Amino acid sequence: MIIVGFFTDTFFRYGGTMLSVGWVLLGLAFLASLTQSKFLYGQSRPRLIRQLDDVRRNIGLDQAILPESLEFLEASAQQWERIEHALQSQIWREQDRLRSRIFRAAHVAMESILILECGSSAESGMSDEQADRALTESVSSLRLLADQVDAMSSAITTYPREEFDSNGVEPDGVVPEFELLEEALARLGDTKIA
Repeated sequence: MIIVGFFTDTFFRYGGTMLSVGWVLLGLAFLASLTQSKFLYGQSRPRLIRQLDDVRRNIGLDQAILPESLEFLEASAQQWERIEHALQSQIWREQDRLRSRIFRAAHVAMESILILECGSSAESGMSDEQADRALTESVSSLRLLADQVDAMSSAITTYPREEFDSNGVEPDGVVPEFELLEEALARLGDTKIA
């Protein structure tokens, strides 16, 4: 449009309009090329997870992922599974808000570990060095969360209270364990919901 507008500007009255529209479209194309990687980053993570799920169902992950990566993911999944099993107990069902925060943080951490281990820089949005650091941090944070959930489970079942059922009331009798659990959630990026 810029070229056509440039040559027709002197002959037609719409040449100047075409020239202006052409410059605007060129500016939009430039902005789109700058932000294209951000759009691809947002779309490539779910695509990778879908691809891994399809591979798991069709041929098995042991055929598609390197044995070292698979072993690493299984170790991380064990921590995630510890959290999942602990949250299924009756004590945690009474703490619905806290339980949902822990559940969400564990899922986000496990998804990040999967993306960082199996994905490329397009999916993770990080360089290899940044991804390695983030992967190490996510794994240690998930393990810490699993340990704190276990400690909190033990503390909730043993602290004295008037009634056995807490009916969703936060366990004030286990303040140190509760604070450590909040710190573990904060490491995973979860903030307390008021």
